[in-house]
Amino acid sequence: MSFRQKLMTSGGLLITGLLALTGLLALLCPIDFRADQAWWSPFLMGLTSLLYLGVLGVLGVLARSIPRTASWQRWLARALWGILLLVQLLVALNWVAAPRADLYFVHQQAVSLLNGNAHWAAYFGTYPNNVPVTLLLAGVLRVGRWVTGGDSGVWLNLVQFAWLDVGVAVMARYLRRHNAGRANLFLGLVLTSVPLYAYALNTYSDLVVLPAGFLILVTMAHLRHATRWRSWLGWGLLLTGILTGAVLIKSNFIVWVIAVLLVLWVLPNHLPRPRYARLALTGLIGLGLLGGLGANTAVQRAAGYHRNANQSLPALSWVAMSWNPDFHGNYNKWDADPVIAQPTAAAKQAVARQHLTAHLRQLGITGVPIHLFRKAQLFLATGTFDSFQINSAFDREPLTYRTHQTTLDWWLANWAQLSYLAMLLVNLAWGWRQWRQRRFAADFLLGGLFFLGLTAFHVIFWETEERYALPLLPLLLAGTAASFRLPTRVTVQQPRLVGHRMAVGLSLLLLVGLVQNAPRVTRPVTQTATVVSQNEGRYYQDHLITLALAHSVTQPFTASTTFNQFQIDPSNQRIGQVTLSTAAGDLIWQSDQQVALDNVQLPQQPAGRYQLTVTNQLAQPMHLTTSPATYPLLPQSILGRPHQYLRFLVTQTTATPLLSPQQVGLFAGALVFLTAGLGQWYRRWWQKVTKNLP
Repeated sequence: MSFRQKLMTSGGLLITGLLALTGLLALLCPIDFRADQAWWSPFLMGLTSLLYLGVLGVLGVLARSIPRTASWQRWLARALWGILLLVQLLVALNWVAAPRADLYFVHQQAVSLLNGNAHWAAYFGTYPNNVPVTLLLAGVLRVGRWVTGGDSGVWLNLVQFAWLDVGVAVMARYLRRHNAGRANLFLGLVLTSVPLYAYALNTYSDLVVLPAGFLILVTMAHLRHATRWRSWLGWGLLLTGILTGAVLIKSNFIVWVIAVLLVLWVLPNHLPRPRYARLALTGLIGLGLLGGLGANTAVQRAAGYHRNANQSLPALSWVAMSWNPDFHGNYNKWDADPVIAQPTAAAKQAVARQHLTAHLRQLGITGVPIHLFRKAQLFLATGTFDSFQINSAFDREPLTYRTHQTTLDWWLANWAQLSYLAMLLVNLAWGWRQWRQRRFAADFLLGGLFFLGLTAFHVIFWETEERYALPLLPLLLAGTAASFRLPTRVTVQQPRLVGHRMAVGLSLLLLVGLVQNAPRVTRPVTQTATVVSQNEGRYYQDHLITLALAHSVTQPFTASTTFNQFQIDPSNQRIGQVTLSTAAGDLIWQSDQQVALDNVQLPQQPAGRYQLTVTNQLAQPMHLTTSPATYPLLPQSILGRPHQYLRFLVTQTTATPLLSPQQVGLFAGALVFLTAGLGQWYRRWWQKVTKNLP
């Protein structure tokens, strides 16, 4: 075996091992301390993932049974595209996410630039990585104003879905050239992928670079098979442009550059002089990155932004906060704020170094591997990729979803997790088959090297979040579609008996899993449906207004459904008096003079337009968090304070179970019916492929 072959085999084995580790994390310990908490048990999750794969197998065989004529395949592809675009359109029109946290600053700055204000908020001095996406958003909004006449959230949704579909279409076309059935399977996987819809509603850098995985895989495949220099140069320029754009938007995509160069130098190409081709493409990518960085700096300066090293958060600070043993490697203000407060780059670096040293000393030798496990768990274990936390508030959403959000999110989160686990199993099986043959596909190696590199980057070195693993989703979708298959030869001597036993056994196991989960989902739990959410104002800026004794502030709001709780300036423990009035100012309800503002319970109120008034009844001044904005965070700002919005939540809190016993019974019946149907279908399929009698 040559050195190159050994290198490929070792890399393929590492990739396969990481897929196995990720599958175990997803099965046994998904993150339960963030938005997604009520997971099915590992037992039930594993069984439903197998059912998911069973359904994929049936659909794959049925797709292959369709006449393999061009017209039939075109009609099937058009039907799938039609359904996908229809679902995307319905989501884009009915859900409009409200920009919050980092998105608030990005959106606010983009609107300011369009309005002729070239002053950049201090936030971008600390986080210069968000400047490129801000300039990009300003450009999209400028086009949107020309098309729609305003700053429309629906316009942004449509643009984002269209950009996502560019990557989907490129990958589907690539798969269709080799196997039309796999392209259709890929479209089906995309159609049912919850995170893709969630992130297409999220105007941030994650969505901008999401299609890059599809585009890089396809471009590299064409590049490797190019036989003429002209064709090779065209694909090389396209690849360089994709890599450069992705790195400028998200710097961790430098891992894609490393993966591309490794594959470029390890795998053969079809040009007459492959060594010269490798050198030329390496130089082209290097020049593209340098040129892109230079152009990016020039564009930023033209927009009025000038980077200041004394303001930006140093790289060492991100490393230090990732090793804080009180967290799972995620961003935290307790590490970030002291560094941000330092006046110079040297002082920031010194404080970050102190943090890192203190954290490593606190962890000790035994704590480091435990912390690495916790970081890996946060990064890899959850198949929602933080979909239900990135959009914390919506300017528009269907009333049915708002009313039943807790239960619907529970269904969607568990669906995302079981499909994630199923895709990991398919890709793991693909890697295992290739390792046994000691021959790995170029696409598997390229995507796998990015998987390895991104995991190492965030788990070992950098800050970690669930959403940072989102670029792995396109690889899993494409890998599942490209590699999923049922064995063409199954050694089953008695298909009827074996199929019957498997169906009965799996049904019984599913019932056991459902019984195991029933107490959790049928027990009454506190469910909080968010009616109005304006939680902006505390992150980074901490903008405050001060109320003297007997002074008050009034925030109008519109409730689309019933509510019974206010959370005013939550987590800041303010004390005051709360008054609820109609939009015309007529009194509806008033609290005692001194209540905790972060948990104000009131009688059930119907949907409608209201005014919320907070009054200071103490001698000492009250400080309330508000958020300034030149675009509407709510339909109306604070009365008498234009462009300022109170930080508060309006919620409907009830103590109800996620599912009733009757709903659990229906769920169990549906799973058993599905299992029995799959067992019957596979029994006949086994008989056919083994040519045995019943």
